[in-house]
Amino acid sequence: MRKHAKFSPPPGDAALRQLRAALLLVLLLCVCGDMCFGQAQVAGSAAARAIQAQTAGKNDDALRLYSEALRQSPGWTDGWWRYGGLLYESKQYAAAEQAFGRLTQLAPDNSLGFALLGLCEFEQGDWNNASLHLNKALNHGNLPAGIAQVSTFDLGLVHLHLNNRDGAIMAFKILLHQAPDYPDLALALGAAEINLSSLPQVQDSQFAPALLAGKAAVAVLKDQSTEAEKLYRQLIVEYPSQPFAHLCLGLFLEGEHRDNEAADELAAETKLNPKSATAWLWLGRVALVQQDPEMARSAAARAQALEPDNPVVFLVEGRSYILEHRWEQALAPLQEAEKRAPQSSAVHFALASAYTALHRTEAAKQERQLFLQSSPSDDGEEGSAVQ
Repeated sequence: MRKHAKFSPPPGDAALRQLRAALLLVLLLCVCGDMCFGQAQVAGSAAARAIQAQTAGKNDDALRLYSEALRQSPGWTDGWWRYGGLLYESKQYAAAEQAFGRLTQLAPDNSLGFALLGLCEFEQGDWNNASLHLNKALNHGNLPAGIAQVSTFDLGLVHLHLNNRDGAIMAFKILLHQAPDYPDLALALGAAEINLSSLPQVQDSQFAPALLAGKAAVAVLKDQSTEAEKLYRQLIVEYPSQPFAHLCLGLFLEGEHRDNEAADELAAETKLNPKSATAWLWLGRVALVQQDPEMARSAAARAQALEPDNPVVFLVEGRSYILEHRWEQALAPLQEAEKRAPQSSAVHFALASAYTALHRTEAAKQERQLFLQSSPSDDGEEGSAVQ
């Protein structure tokens, strides 16, 4: 059995975990339905007695009887649903993980099984496997709304723990559109905005700035630009040394096409937070918009020193040469970007432009086809920002 990292629950988690457990059990009962009773006759008397015990609320007896029934009939799919659900409800997450893992083997096309497996892994702090299985479930779709929302929120938290700021922001933004009143969502979005590795507790020094950043981000998503700018500027005034605060304001201003102001904020971020490749990359992107290729290359070089394999480094460098019509010089960094991000529409578009200018017709045609097969969403926030 895998060893898992210790996990401290986020604020408000006790109520949220109770909600998850209750929701999970209800959904599992709906999934099983009357089929459980029909299959119970095949599985044996232990299965029938397990269902009766569960129906009567005798969960300890039900768990023992389900375990016995599943030893007798390990292919009893609905038994694994119910057994895993009861284990999850009783906070026996490692055992529930084993049950749902077996379930995914028996029903590999059922996205709910992978979602439940991922939720168990999340509860144990097994971030890599939780990311894998929650992503698989959400990408496959067909999840009950409640489970989809829990899975999306937990996936965002997983990205926080994995230091994937952009992935966390994307997950929380998706959930905001689906369930704007989801518990702790503004706090979670703010924690991602200022690049925390977990949700801060109420007593933590990072709680107030995270909540302020989250409220600003929510205002952006609600097209309340005046309120968003007010909140971002308040964040900087009240917490002048807060990493990523200037970045948040700079990205907001860039989205408003206020490029000179955005560049000032991004430059301020690089001074406050010089070891952040993200700040340098965004400064390079804005320099591209400002038609300043030398500044773009300088910022990309600083970012590359921090994150040598980041594909956006090479994309920014390549596009800086395109601005100067230095097509041959653009090819090498763009080809490096393509190696690292083969699904990036931005990279394919830039390469198609360079090959066209160099009269390399077949290569340009191939890149245009790849561009049409990809989409801006494939690039995430990193790639789409420089298209």
